[in-house]
Amino acid sequence: MNRKCLTSLLILFVLIASSVVSVSAADGEVVKIVIDAAHETAHNGDFEDLPAKLESWGYTVEVVTDEITADVLEGAMILLVPIPQDLEYQASEISAIADWFNAGEVAIWVAADSDYDGNEIIPRCNDILSAIGSSIFFENASVEEPDEAYNDGAAYRVVASTWNENSPITNGVSKETFHGPTFIYGVKDGSPVNLSTTSIDNVNWIAKTSDTSVVVCPWLSEIMTPGIEEGSNGPFVMMAVQEKAGEDKSSKIVLTTEAIFTSYKYMNADGPSEKGNHEIQGETLLKNTIAWMEEVSKDSSSNMMLYAGAGIIIVIIIAAAVMMTRKK
Repeated sequence: MNRKCLTSLLILFVLIASSVVSVSAADGEVVKIVIDAAHETAHNGDFEDLPAKLESWGYTVEVVTDEITADVLEGAMILLVPIPQDLEYQASEISAIADWFNAGEVAIWVAADSDYDGNEIIPRCNDILSAIGSSIFFENASVEEPDEAYNDGAAYRVVASTWNENSPITNGVSKETFHGPTFIYGVKDGSPVNLSTTSIDNVNWIAKTSDTSVVVCPWLSEIMTPGIEEGSNGPFVMMAVQEKAGEDKSSKIVLTTEAIFTSYKYMNADGPSEKGNHEIQGETLLKNTIAWMEEVSKDSSSNMMLYAGAGIIIVIIIAAAVMMTRKK
């Protein structure tokens, strides 16, 4: 094959790749975010600024106050589930969430809390996670930070300061308050594992507590993480994500041990923490996380098109080589 022909093929490949990027970026569809306020979350009064904040970033928002159904989730790409405290999910609601998630190219953010205020929150969150095939779950516990360097004036006001620098979610983030949190464990090969020390395919921890953090008040069922019991020290995972989830491996999961996307205790804002002991980057974290969740469909569709384009180029090169050989 001569150099001119090869150059032409390379230009063609670049044009195909460029068209893939432009399709993703110029798609123009507004992403719909659904917020579940139907289960009497502990933070019902703290959603006030969230829809407006998300809409100012270019999203469309629907706050659900009655029931999660297939109709509510129709066309939604992101679902936020904050601390379902007082109302159980009906089987039909969990089924609707699972069907929506498994249809692919969507993302769910489930926020839990500690077991300190009741034994309903964590199991309800984990029921949803089980239904969508998650590899990350909320622990039956509460975590505190006794060292004032890592709390906001009280041990239960945990300030996470260890962040996974390999994730785009943490860009510009050094601290965030998790007010009265639990922690997250993983499931690998069917068994619970310590997510702080064990890697799982397509799962990444995003934030951890310090080594001096401690487990307190586990009064639900037994703690699932091997080797962890009341009084054990950290670090513990406060935020984790899973990619390539769902039946077609194209959806995403975000877990946080507090509803940090609400305005409760200023958690979704940049600036001073509740008691003013730290500068937190809650708004930056929220914006980064939503942007990461939004990339689901773009990634999968773009990659498929790029692979197809590469395949076409390879076929052309082989065909051209055969023709050149015949001419000789």
